[in-house]
Amino acid sequence: MNEEIVNFIKNSNKIIVFTGAGISTNSGILDFRSSDGLYRIIEENYDLPYPEAIFDLDYFIDDPKPFFDLTRNMFSQCARPTKCHDFITWLEEKNKISMIVTQNSDMLHQMSGSSNVLECHGTFQTAHCLDCEDEYDLSEYESTVLDGVVPYCSCGGLIKPDVVFFGEEIPEAFYEILRRPPEADLLLILGTSLNVQPTSKFAIEIAERIPSILVNLEVTQYDDDMTVVLNSDLDEFAEVTRKRLENII
Repeated sequence: MNEEIVNFIKNSNKIIVFTGAGISTNSGILDFRSSDGLYRIIEENYDLPYPEAIFDLDYFIDDPKPFFDLTRNMFSQCARPTKCHDFITWLEEKNKISMIVTQNSDMLHQMSGSSNVLECHGTFQTAHCLDCEDEYDLSEYESTVLDGVVPYCSCGGLIKPDVVFFGEEIPEAFYEILRRPPEADLLLILGTSLNVQPTSKFAIEIAERIPSILVNLEVTQYDDDMTVVLNSDLDEFAEVTRKRLENII
């Protein structure tokens, strides 16, 4: 383990954590673009014009069944937070974390116990009717999805989870922190290649101003822009780093 990483975390008290799909793969949730990732599964199992169509708003309105079938599979997995999620929660309990910004919509940060989480690609925790805009909590539509049924509002409109589809705006809360970043003394980037825009722009710009640590299984095009880079399984990184920090913070 890189001693520099341990020292940076030890000496920081306002860490911004930025996470991507790689933090959740050890829970069984697939990433998107790897050779055995989500888009590959979609391509093999759904009759779509292209894999990304499953997250296309116009296609969803025309045929919501593929998306909800995929969502049913995700819900039925009962995925649990990884050691890396729990490591972040532990750092938050130690008052080390300023904010957690995630590209994921899997709710695993919250399930782990983290509180200050911004889901910049939206959430399944709430949903809205596309016609009357009534709001639904996950508990109000989850069982319908698990039964293999497309959820509809009492008005007859289609209910869509509040995850961001292609063609939709990213939540305004993300643009707020992009314009006015929270105070921070360290950036910890976990499980992302930083290729998804505009959300990755936030991390890339923060890394220009404060020390940054990037932990990802594979190399990224932004490695040279970071203070420290570690190519590692994220749970292994979390387990070793926590053990090193437990007696010193």
